[in-house]
Amino acid sequence: MLAEKRLTELGFTLSQAIDFINTNINQPQIIFDVASEHGVNTRMLSEISGYSKDVVHGYFLNAGYDSATINTQLNTNLLVNSSLGSLESLVAFNEREGVLSNASLREVVKPVIDANYDYDGTFGPANLNQSDDGVYSSGELGVENLNDVLATNDNLESLFYGSLINIFLALDQTELDQINTFPAGDDPDEFQVLVLEALSESPASVAWNDEQLADLVTDEAINLLERYWVSDLIGVLDHSLLGLASA
Repeated sequence: MLAEKRLTELGFTLSQAIDFINTNINQPQIIFDVASEHGVNTRMLSEISGYSKDVVHGYFLNAGYDSATINTQLNTNLLVNSSLGSLESLVAFNEREGVLSNASLREVVKPVIDANYDYDGTFGPANLNQSDDGVYSSGELGVENLNDVLATNDNLESLFYGSLINIFLALDQTELDQINTFPAGDDPDEFQVLVLEALSESPASVAWNDEQLADLVTDEAINLLERYWVSDLIGVLDHSLLGLASA
């Protein structure tokens, strides 16, 4: 459980966190301030309390916080702010070379993002205390199966591209077409199931050569980073298929 790992990093137990929430349940500002200060986000509060993320979000809305404030203060995982479950295995560093290397992918994506936003700024800490100790923990990244990584832009960028590569390697052309043509106004729960099933079942063979895969990754990276800069979500993978497939 990511919450328990984060609490351990902070020197607290799950039992202490539960007691703290129960003691202050009628004082949401105290819970909000302490959670925000220590990087305990709505996903972790959900795991600690046993209530869904929607209930936790609604609790703070009812206390007078707006959605943008809740997202920017309590959804600060740098990679993804939803629970990936078995899909966590798709999150990994990019160690490929050639057209799929980080340098080659950056060469395509960075000029497009820098035209309106800040490519390098995308891969920095959401707040300064996340990099004070020189590492990003699994609790700060939002992925339980990752160990501490050095708090560098290069590492976040590598995890970003490595995860996008793994996403597309998990899809074949039919699955990708089904995802891309899913009607925008249809049931989002059905779309979540579609994406989750597609990512959970590896194709019989690799569907893309390196050049095709590089095109898919760079197009998706541009889309995600542009959405990153105009939304109040912090994780660089929050809008990816990984984020969309997760609770």
